[in-house]
Amino acid sequence: MTSDHSVLAVAKRPTSAAFHGFVRRLHMASQTDDPVLLAGEVGTGKRQSATTVHNVSARSGHNFVQIDCLGIKETKFELEILGSLNPFNHQLRQGAVSLAEGGTLYLHEVGELPPASQTLLLRLMESNTYSPVNSSDTYNSDFRLITSSSQDLMAMVEHGKFRNDLLHHINTLTIRTPSLNERREDIADLVNSILQEIPGGRHKQVSPEAMEVLCHHKYTANILELRNIIHRLVGTFEAQCYSGLQVVQAIHAGTPSSKSERVIEKKSQRSMLPDFNGYLDQAQNNPPAFAQPEQQVGAQQSIFQGASHSAYASTTYHIGPQTAPAQPVAEPAWPSAKVADIRSRQVQAPPQPPSWQARVADMESEDESMGPFTALKAQERDYIARLVDYCNGDKKKAADIAGVTLRTLYRKLKH
Repeated sequence: MTSDHSVLAVAKRPTSAAFHGFVRRLHMASQTDDPVLLAGEVGTGKRQSATTVHNVSARSGHNFVQIDCLGIKETKFELEILGSLNPFNHQLRQGAVSLAEGGTLYLHEVGELPPASQTLLLRLMESNTYSPVNSSDTYNSDFRLITSSSQDLMAMVEHGKFRNDLLHHINTLTIRTPSLNERREDIADLVNSILQEIPGGRHKQVSPEAMEVLCHHKYTANILELRNIIHRLVGTFEAQCYSGLQVVQAIHAGTPSSKSERVIEKKSQRSMLPDFNGYLDQAQNNPPAFAQPEQQVGAQQSIFQGASHSAYASTTYHIGPQTAPAQPVAEPAWPSAKVADIRSRQVQAPPQPPSWQARVADMESEDESMGPFTALKAQERDYIARLVDYCNGDKKKAADIAGVTLRTLYRKLKH
């Protein structure tokens, strides 16, 4: 049950139970001539599954013709599937039904078909006959239909977006392609197979910690996402064996930054994370070894957990063993008199810093009618005035530092 162009051929012996059951159902479906509906998430290999069913079936000696239904218009679908007759020179342009004679016709994302195209496909399935566009001749059809959809066609039927009678014509055999999150045991074989496909990755390897990150990652595009991550590794890092940190960077390099993170980058505030940026540069030149001391592993974990202002920190990965929890520090044995003196001073200490109280008192002394909220507003105005002085009168620079617009800065200075 293998195919040269199939993702299913990455492991001759499927290790996960989900993949093993899926391959068995494909093998059983290839022994019949009934229509097959492949249902599953995006990137689970529905195209390759359809190719595999054709290649191991009795129709493998004939053509495998596929039509992508994503965004196709009604008139184009009719021409593509039925063909057309040129009224000037009477030459017949073959359609997909004619090309798939004796073979397999595969419709990718059949749920995207417009209503008129659904009616055309239904008529073709019911009568097994067709007439090319601009032609009055009728031809018999002989093909095996395989369709796929990442949408819930039954729910589309309930909402009136898909024909109920057409659904029962195309789903004689329904096979669900398992997601990559259901077959994590196959990720190692998939990674090695993808590396062999890349010209620059045939001699590359993935470290055990990097493989652990890949196996615990939550995939939203399944095999397509995994393939992009491996290609990103090979095209970004010059290493013979990729580390877990490099895999994390490759994963998040394909995640668009949020608006707030782009604003932070625009304002050049990366100096807030000097350790993180320095570690990234160091990791690219000197990838960490597999077996790391506990101190280095703990340092990496603190870097990942502390990078909350970076686009790489949307997901936290713990690479290597966990550091031991910090033990509580025992209180030093001080004399009881000294402890009592410290506690008495803590009780008598003011609840707020004296410098802040002194500044508020000075503001209130200037205007007795000022309340606490008015004093806070005056403090804000004083801060902005000192900030403008610090920027040598450059109000735009002061507004950027304060995190407000230039118009807001002028308003606060005025009032």
